[in-house]
Amino acid sequence: MSVRRAPLVLLIPLLAAACGSSSATTTTGGTTSTSTQASTVTSTVASPSIQQFVAAANAVCMRSDRRISRVGRLTRNPVGWAKEAAAARLAMREMRAVTPPPSRAAAFGRMLEYGAELSRAIESVRAELAKKHFNEAAFIVQDVAARLLAHVQTEAKSAGLTFCQQSLTDWPA
Repeated sequence: MSVRRAPLVLLIPLLAAACGSSSATTTTGGTTSTSTQASTVTSTVASPSIQQFVAAANAVCMRSDRRISRVGRLTRNPVGWAKEAAAARLAMREMRAVTPPPSRAAAFGRMLEYGAELSRAIESVRAELAKKHFNEAAFIVQDVAARLLAHVQTEAKSAGLTFCQQSLTDWPA
C-alpha cells in the first residue's frame, strides 16, 4: 500500500535582511526606516500592486509544482519524502522574497504560517518512514499534512493566489 502525499504549496513571509553590523529596519505603511548607531535614513517604498504580488507568488507555486512533479509518486520509501521535504524548504525560501500588498498581507501571512507547518509535517513523515514506522505514526502525520494543506489553500484563495490554491497536478485524489 502506498502512502498518499499531501500537495505542497508552501510559502513564508518576507524576512528583511539589514546591511551592517548594528542596524535595524522597520516598515510602516509605505515608509521604510533603517537605523544605525550613527544615523537614520527614511525612504518611501511603494507596496507591490495586487497583480505583481499574485504573479510573483503564483510563480513560486508553479516552480514548486514542477519540482514536486519530478519527485513522482510517494511511497513508503523515505527517499521520495526527503526530496519532497527539500522541495518544500526551497519553496519556502523563494516565497520569502514575495511581498504582499497591505490588503493581502494578513491572508498571505496565515498561508505562510500553515505552509511552514506543512513543511515540517512532510519532514516528519519522512522521519517516521526512515525509522520503518509504517504503522499509524506516519499515517497520522500525513493526515496532519493534508489538513494543513487545506488551510494553505484556503488562505491562498483569500489572498487571491489562483495557482497556489489549487491541488498540484500529479497528486492522487
